[in-house]
Amino acid sequence: MIKLSESWLREWLKINEDINVLSKKLTKLGFEVEKIEHICINNNYDNILYINIPFNRPDCLSILGLSRDLSTLYNKSFFKNLHDNFLKKTKKYNINIFFDKKIEKKLYQYNYCIIKNINFQKKKFVTIKNRLHQSGLYIHKNPILNIRNYIFLELGYPIQFYDFNKIKGNIYITDNKKNKFNFIDTENQKINFDSNNLLIIKDNNKILSIPAITQNKKIIVELNTKDILIECLLLNKVYINSLFKKFNFHNNISNMYTRYLDPLITKKVIIRTVELLLEIFQGQISNIYSFNINNYNYIHKKITLFFHTIDKILGFNINKKNIKEILIKLGFFIIKKTIHYYIIQIPSWRNDINIEEDIIEEIIRIYGYNKIPNNVKIYLTENNILKNNKFKLKNDKINIKKIKNILIQKGYYEVINYSFINPKIQSILYPKINCIKINNPITKELSVMRNSLLYGLINNIIYNQNRQQKNLRFFEYGLCFYKNSEKKLGILQKFVLSGIVNGNIYEDYWNEKNRLINFYDLKGDLESIFSCFIKKNKIEFRKNCKITILHPNINSLIYFNNIYIGYIGMLHPQLINYFNIENKNTFFFELFFNKIIINNIFSIKKVINFPINRRDISFIINKNIYFRNIVNELNSLNLKEIIKINIFDIYKGKNIPVGFKSITLSLFIQNKKYTLNEKEINFILNKCISKLKEKFQILLRDHII
Repeated sequence: MIKLSESWLREWLKINEDINVLSKKLTKLGFEVEKIEHICINNNYDNILYINIPFNRPDCLSILGLSRDLSTLYNKSFFKNLHDNFLKKTKKYNINIFFDKKIEKKLYQYNYCIIKNINFQKKKFVTIKNRLHQSGLYIHKNPILNIRNYIFLELGYPIQFYDFNKIKGNIYITDNKKNKFNFIDTENQKINFDSNNLLIIKDNNKILSIPAITQNKKIIVELNTKDILIECLLLNKVYINSLFKKFNFHNNISNMYTRYLDPLITKKVIIRTVELLLEIFQGQISNIYSFNINNYNYIHKKITLFFHTIDKILGFNINKKNIKEILIKLGFFIIKKTIHYYIIQIPSWRNDINIEEDIIEEIIRIYGYNKIPNNVKIYLTENNILKNNKFKLKNDKINIKKIKNILIQKGYYEVINYSFINPKIQSILYPKINCIKINNPITKELSVMRNSLLYGLINNIIYNQNRQQKNLRFFEYGLCFYKNSEKKLGILQKFVLSGIVNGNIYEDYWNEKNRLINFYDLKGDLESIFSCFIKKNKIEFRKNCKITILHPNINSLIYFNNIYIGYIGMLHPQLINYFNIENKNTFFFELFFNKIIINNIFSIKKVINFPINRRDISFIINKNIYFRNIVNELNSLNLKEIIKINIFDIYKGKNIPVGFKSITLSLFIQNKKYTLNEKEINFILNKCISKLKEKFQILLRDHII
C-alpha cells in the first residue's frame, strides 16, 4: 500500500477532478482505494489516498508510475516527460572513476553529477515536507535525506549522495579483494562483512558504500556540506537477490533495490534530482556523466499479439483501432502490423508483461470490464464453440499426483515394491498369464517380471501385521509387464494403480462405534478418485467378475465410460489362508491406467428456478436385476423432466418372495420452462412404472409414496 497526496497526483496529471471520480478511476484500473483521508496542513486542505498496489505492479509504487497508468483513461498520452537534455549551464567538475572488469555481472550502469556551492540552509521546502508527511515518511533534519525519499516516491528509483570534499583521490568500483572489512554506516551500525565477492565503491583511503546495502557515515552530506556528488546505479537483480539472501540484510536502501527498477531511467532520475536541488538550494552543476559497463544494452521484450487470440480469450471482438490506441497509451510500441497480428515491444517499466495473455489482460483493463457484453461466447478449443453448449478441453491427461493426494487424504500410504517377483507366487495369483523370465536373475525368488502389483502389496500387509500394525491401507503406482510379440523386445508395459485395505474403518476411539472395512468403503474411495475428472465421465461397477484372486461373491469389474479398466473385491479366502493374512476382510483394487480415456466434453447448463418434485416408487423385482439395468431402461424413455434417479432402499426378507428383492427409487422431476402440476407429474410416473413392468415384470408395493 502507498499513501499519496491528491494534489501531487493532480500536479502530474494536470487534471481538476473530484476526489471521488479519481478514486473510481483508480478502482477501474485495478488499484483498490482503501480509504480517503481529508486533512488540513498550514491552512491548506488536501486528501490522502490509501492505495493498494497489486504485487505484480512495482512500477506503480511511485507518482510517475501511477500517473502514467491513470493517464490511459484520458484522451491524451502521458505528457510528464523527464528530459534527457539538461539545459542549465554546467561546469567542468569531474572525478576519475575506475571500474574493475569483474563487476560487469553485478553493475550495468553508473551515473553521477557534481553540484558545488550548494546552500542547504538557504531555503525551506514546505511542499516536499508536507508530501513526505502525508505519505507516512519520517521528516529528517537533514534535507538531503528528505530529497532522497521524495525522489523515490516520485520516480520510484533510489539515489545516493556523498560529501564530495570528503572523497580522497579517485573513485574505484570493484569487487572486495580483502576477506574482512568494517565501517560505521549512516544509521550508526557497525558493518562487518566477510566476503570476497562483494561490489564496493571506495576512494584511495576508504570504502564509500556497498551499493544496495549501506553507505559510510564519514562521507554523508550534512547541513554545512558545500559540494555534493549524486549517484544513480543500475544493478543486476540476480546479484542483489543473492546478496540479501546471503547476508539477510535489510534496511530502507535495500528495500528500494528489491523492487524492479526501470533500467532506462537512471540518467533521468539524476536530472530530476538536480533540478529539484537547484530550485531549492541553488549551486553550480557539472555535466551528468554516464558509464555503460561492458556496453550493457537493455533488450526490450517482444511479443506477438494475434487478434483471434483476443477474441478467443475475451469472448467478443474489440475494434483494432481501439486496441492500437490502448497499446499506445500504455507505452507499448507496435513494431510490425499485419492483418492478423501485431508484434509489440514492451516498455522497460513493465516487467510483469511476459506472454500474449498479459497484453490481453491490459487491453480489457483499459477498455473497461463494464463494456463486456452479456452474450459473451466462451472459446475453449481451437475449433471454438461446439453445438448444444458443449465444450471440449484440450488437456485430457490423468493427473496421477492429484489421485495420489486423494488416496493419502483417505489414510492410504504409498509404497514402492520391486518389479521382480517369485515365479511360484506369480503362477498362484495369475495361472493363465505367461510370465516374463529374467535371463540373469539376482535370485530364483526374483526371477520374473510382475504382471500385477498385488504380490508386493500383500507383502506390505504381512510385514506390517507381523509388527502388530492394524487397519492397514496401501497403494502403489507403477509398471507391470506382459508378453506381446507386436511390441519392442516382445514386452508390453502398462502403468497400473493398485490398492489394498484391511482392518477397521476407523482407528479405535472411545466415542465412535467401530466396524470392519467393507467392499463399499473401497468402492467409495475409487469413486472419489474418479470424481476429480469432469462429471460427464461415467464409472460403473458390474458384477459377475471372474478374476480368480477375488472372492466369487464379493467382487466387481470397473468400467469407465463403458471401457473395462480394472477390478475390485475381497481377496479370495484361499489366498488369505495361503499368505496367512490375519484379517479375513482384506480388499484389493487394480486400475489399468492405459485404458482410461477421459471424456473431456462437458456442458454448461443454466440454473433453473422452477421447483424440483421428488416422487418415490417401491416395487418388488428379481434379485438378479441391478440398479444400473433399471436406470438404463428409464433413461431410454428420454423423459427430459427426470433430472436424477437415486436408489433409496433395498430390502430382502420377511414378506418378500424368495429370489426377489424390494427396491425404492427416488425420481427427481423438473420442467425447465414452467412449474409442473400434479397431473403432469403422475403422467411421468406412470410411464416409468409401465416401462419397468414391461421389461422386468415388477410388482408395486402398497402404493406410490
